[in-house]
Amino acid sequence: MSNTASGRSRQAGRWLALTGGAATGLAGAAAAATALLPMPSLEWWAVGLLVLEFSLLVSAAGVLGLVLGLLGGRRASGRGRRWTATAVVAVNLALVVSGALPGLSAWSTARDLGAPLTLGGYLDGLSGEADRGPDATVRYAEVDGEDLMLDVWRPTTEPAPDRPHPVVVNVHGGAEDAPQSPFPRWDVWLTELDHVVFDVDYRFFRDGDWRTPPGDLKCALGWIAANAERYGADPDRITVMGQSAGGYLGLLASYTTTEELGPTCDAPAEPAEVSAVIAWYAPGDATAEISKHPRLGEDVWRQLSEETWRLADEDWVPASPSSYLRPDLPPTLLIQGGRDVLQRAERTRAFADLLEEAGVDHTLVEIPYADHQFDLSWGGFGSQLARHAISEFLTTHG
Repeated sequence: MSNTASGRSRQAGRWLALTGGAATGLAGAAAAATALLPMPSLEWWAVGLLVLEFSLLVSAAGVLGLVLGLLGGRRASGRGRRWTATAVVAVNLALVVSGALPGLSAWSTARDLGAPLTLGGYLDGLSGEADRGPDATVRYAEVDGEDLMLDVWRPTTEPAPDRPHPVVVNVHGGAEDAPQSPFPRWDVWLTELDHVVFDVDYRFFRDGDWRTPPGDLKCALGWIAANAERYGADPDRITVMGQSAGGYLGLLASYTTTEELGPTCDAPAEPAEVSAVIAWYAPGDATAEISKHPRLGEDVWRQLSEETWRLADEDWVPASPSSYLRPDLPPTLLIQGGRDVLQRAERTRAFADLLEEAGVDHTLVEIPYADHQFDLSWGGFGSQLARHAISEFLTTHG
């Protein structure tokens, strides 16, 4: 091959490398935009949520693009190729840095919590699927002709004769009227901590009615009090855990007496006394003003506003967990994402301050860069940190 042909081949290879680096940079920038720019739809938000949880993949793509950009810019003689190489390198370098930030912040939080993080399980799927189903699906009440159901998830180990398994009552969020156990992988994991899990459905939020959803949960707690021993569970050691609206219902049902808020059904027993509460990105003070997040696009903000649970002005105080604070409330773990667009982190911090003022034993774990429903990702650093915090909390209070 002549020197001229060899030179042309090298030039073509460098332009090909630049093209690959540019494509990588553009794809990474598009992915990052879903997590950084105002969302045009809730579907766009869901993509951005996963980008945040798996941001190290964006960083890895940036490393690839950076290498290709540097290779393509070697011995660049023309101004056009020099400018192209500089732009490709700059874009991909920005992706490397921005993609690494959530991970680095998670490592810093893990160090503060004494939590282990692993890259081995980072891509370990989503939490909406599990390798097994519930051990039983039971009707815990029938109200107004509607069956209210719960799933029972039991540990594989048998309880000691004089020491039944503790209980976690899991309450799903309220983005839609979903059935119980929408994220079964969390239920299975809790059974691996030797807890019996009752994953509870409830009637969806309705305008002008704040008592029905938490009243359904209290009805479930009455059923559990009467039936826990059938499943090797201890009705005197119950933790209520919920995400988003489910966390709100868990707080409200756990903080109120039956006189303040009663069950919606003739339960077979008084609602079981709650030993501890775990609330993920949940509104603890319903009276607080909801401010618009900069990532909420106008169309999405309008959609959420139109679908907001509407109550009369006088109902927001009794519908708020913060209205029932007193020192003898169950110990409470608050888990919050730092970039949550629906339950902003400052609101959860403010609720934690109210718990502190009231003398309630509580812990706030804030996970930087995590968005609402970050636990959809099973292997992401946010879920790993949450599992550590929950395990530590249940060891002490569960």
